[in-house]
Amino acid sequence: MPTLHSTPLDVSAQFGADAQALVTQMAQGADPLADALTAVLMTGPRSLADLLQRGMAQGHAALPDAPPEMAALLQQAQTRPSWANAQQVQRGVDAYLGIGALWLGIALGPGSLAHTYSSPSVARVLIATANLKDRAMRRLQETANWQYHTMRPGSLEPGAPGYVHTLQVRLLHARVRANLLAQGWNVAERGLPINQLELMRTWLDFTAVPFHAMGKLGIEFTPEEYQDLYHAWHGVAHLLGIEERYYRRVHDQASGEAMLALIDAASGAPNADSALLTTHMLEAAGQRLAPLMQIPPDVAVGLMQGFCRLIHGDEMADRLAVPRTWWAALMPTFANANRYQRLLQRQDAQVHGSKVQATLGAFDQLIDLLKGETTYQRNLNPQATVHALPVSLSEAEQA
Repeated sequence: MPTLHSTPLDVSAQFGADAQALVTQMAQGADPLADALTAVLMTGPRSLADLLQRGMAQGHAALPDAPPEMAALLQQAQTRPSWANAQQVQRGVDAYLGIGALWLGIALGPGSLAHTYSSPSVARVLIATANLKDRAMRRLQETANWQYHTMRPGSLEPGAPGYVHTLQVRLLHARVRANLLAQGWNVAERGLPINQLELMRTWLDFTAVPFHAMGKLGIEFTPEEYQDLYHAWHGVAHLLGIEERYYRRVHDQASGEAMLALIDAASGAPNADSALLTTHMLEAAGQRLAPLMQIPPDVAVGLMQGFCRLIHGDEMADRLAVPRTWWAALMPTFANANRYQRLLQRQDAQVHGSKVQATLGAFDQLIDLLKGETTYQRNLNPQATVHALPVSLSEAEQA
């Protein structure tokens, strides 16, 4: 399998002659429901935040006197799309959990987040929040925490943890967008912050990018498994406020990588912000995963750099200032071990089931390690400062 950035894809074969028009449409849209509700939360009484939390847990019908903006977002979120198939979602979640916590962690940092940061517009927003440069470990943990709550059986159902956490992330996006615009964000030059194009790109960073990474690491999927995986993640896209006309175009790995190539072409080359964020993230990822791998942190950081180069290719890794190290020589060993483990899982349902349960157990342990509220949870805290960009908890505040 080629790296994501090394081989141009024929996007017209997937999206037709309107491919570039599709990019323009996505760049011009944001999330009207979340933006309208955020405006109410930022100007109304702080008790509205508590009301919203209750509505996310119990449904919009439990809030007969809620502002119309709140009722509209909750109703959209909890309305099951016509395409949704509960059994296929469950199969997708099962396939995802079969990857294992360690390799999902590796796919998240060197895979997903490295690609997220390669977009100069995304990097600009993240640097503006001061969250990912100075508090890389905390933000990595929070992103993983959202993932651990979301991709598990039944967690996207209304009121379930993944449902609530994903809506909280959606409203954090809207809050950042509102504050950046209020601070004079140049829309004519930069486009809307966190627009549909960037939301779709981020969603692909949790689907097309890690699924591609898994293939490079010896964890492969059948065509049917890819369809199930994307179907499960369609439910996440629905809750994140991505428009159905965009995410439903991506239903397997071929269409996922084609959409990613289309968006990457419009995003521009990584800049200095991209490289800075990637450096901090790989260091944090290595320190975080060292205990799981039972190796020293400095060795784990070197491995994260090697995984990043394997997943994205040398050209992109060079642009992200990822060092070239001898750890890259170990990548085939990891891939071969994973292929053998994958073979055992496919031959024995009990082995696969044990892997899924082990992943869920690891998720629970890692969730327990996170101290204090996440940034997306604090955004809806009645005591939050509404007219400032959200900032992650510092180490002292987590104590």
